[in-house]
Amino acid sequence: MQLKAQARKIARDPLAALSQLRLTLLGHEELVGIVFWATLVGIAGALASVLFRAGIRLCIRIFSGYWPHSEHGSGLVAVAMRLPWWHRAIMPVVGGLLAGATLLLLRRRFVSAQAVDYIEAVNVGDGRIGFRASILKSLGSMLTIASGGSIGREGSMVQLAAMLGSRIGLLARAPVPRLRLMVACGVAAGIAAAYNAPISGALFASEIVLGSMAMESFVPLVIASVISNATLHRVVHVSPVFIVPHVAVASNWELIFYMLLGVLLGHLAPPFLALLDFTKAQIVKLKLPLYFQLALGGVAVGLISVFVPQVWGNGYSVVSNMLLGNVFGWTLLVILLAKVLATAATIGSGGVGGVLTPSLFIGSAVGALFGGALEWMMPHVISQPIAFGVIGMGGFLAATTQAPLTSILMIFEMTVDYHVVLPLMLTCVTAYFTAKVYRHGNSVYTATLAQAIVAEHGDDWRVRTVEPLIKPAAVVVPRHTSLAEVFERLSRHSVRRVYVTDGDQLVSWFRPRDLHERLRRGEINLGATVETVAEPVTEALSPEMSLTEALDAFLREKARTLPVTPGQWRYTLLGEVSRDDVLLAIRDRLTVLK
Repeated sequence: MQLKAQARKIARDPLAALSQLRLTLLGHEELVGIVFWATLVGIAGALASVLFRAGIRLCIRIFSGYWPHSEHGSGLVAVAMRLPWWHRAIMPVVGGLLAGATLLLLRRRFVSAQAVDYIEAVNVGDGRIGFRASILKSLGSMLTIASGGSIGREGSMVQLAAMLGSRIGLLARAPVPRLRLMVACGVAAGIAAAYNAPISGALFASEIVLGSMAMESFVPLVIASVISNATLHRVVHVSPVFIVPHVAVASNWELIFYMLLGVLLGHLAPPFLALLDFTKAQIVKLKLPLYFQLALGGVAVGLISVFVPQVWGNGYSVVSNMLLGNVFGWTLLVILLAKVLATAATIGSGGVGGVLTPSLFIGSAVGALFGGALEWMMPHVISQPIAFGVIGMGGFLAATTQAPLTSILMIFEMTVDYHVVLPLMLTCVTAYFTAKVYRHGNSVYTATLAQAIVAEHGDDWRVRTVEPLIKPAAVVVPRHTSLAEVFERLSRHSVRRVYVTDGDQLVSWFRPRDLHERLRRGEINLGATVETVAEPVTEALSPEMSLTEALDAFLREKARTLPVTPGQWRYTLLGEVSRDDVLLAIRDRLTVLK
């Protein structure tokens, strides 16, 4: 009888029943509720990815007249090779015009105060992602990809899944922190569905989107990622993203070459990201309408594809051929250079899509070329040159995303080969730290987030890091300076810290107040040099450090000012930041996000 009564109640007022269910679940928020909502987000994210894949296939059919039958043998690159040269030249231009018109409609009619980009929604927004804006943005991405744009489809898959996570969170009337978590669950579900990699999906959302590995947030990310991947396998037949050979390291000496590969990839990633930024800046300077802007990128891709059709789309089939050893030598080098230019043209013209897949392509090609060169120079030392192509994917991904853990696990999930772990870890970590020297911890997503938020909110988003709070250090002295000279200079300044340098490197510091006290007690004299009385630097901020991390550093040091240096091992003094400025910036940030 109770069940019948409940059924009649649901039939009379389904919204009230759903609300009651929400209250029941959220009443046990830490257990039942989050499992339910994360599961729902995972299912929705997987279904969205299926629909997006189907939409791309349909658009390819409309543009080219051919159906892409699989990811590898008959994908977009295979379609491009079947088309006459003039069709390959025109198709990206038409796709760019249509995609630009779609995105122009988005800007004119559906741009609101709600964040559209999922990283923006989590980091500086309230977790709200507009439904119509995301649909139009994904449609523009679909048109760009299906017409041959050199960009990954994972970006729009993740965007759609994150938008659905946001809408489900709003349906659950979740508070802002929980709503942001639902968006991150959508991101995890989207990555898991795009790459058939549930572990990487959860880590990507945790490491890149949330920037935290706290178990309270990681558990729902894992649930959403796993459910998304399981749902995808139930709905469609999912094959491995890449056809990857077994990786074997015959000798520990080979690990040295994998570290060298990481250094090489770490040096190549910053110029690649700089090329994307430069291309985008140059095309924006032309001040063309958006549809002409994307069409211009289509012209570049079309002309390149006349001679190198392998640049179309995500290039999964091309990467598989590289890893199987079917593409090598000068042919591989030409394809690599053409892919870099086509990707810069697509992204620089405003094409919407993912950068992860082009990064995997470039990393694989560089790794395969590196392994081939080693085999040519030392044929009896390198056991498997193609293995460098597999490892190169993870290394370049770690260098561009500044997320080495995600990169390691993503390649491991794609290969399902334990032997890949040791060289992969070395290459990814080496590439990450090498690229960090140039980019100061900024990834490809940093620039994207910066442009999105500046367009939406203005420049004060930068107050989320300590960079805008940096002031020139009041007093900086060489290490051989005498205390008499220092106190002569201090008579004109009121400072808390004096920094001691060796050349341009920060080596130590001291508080003038402490030295006055030691002089009064007779412990030191004015003839001593500052290097004999200063203290070594144990804590320094970096420009990209978040406000909360900076505040933790101030609390650890019990300091009112701290120096700022570019990185952990590069102690060139950039300036200093005061604790009061950090506290004020946090207060302002909280006021904005209320």
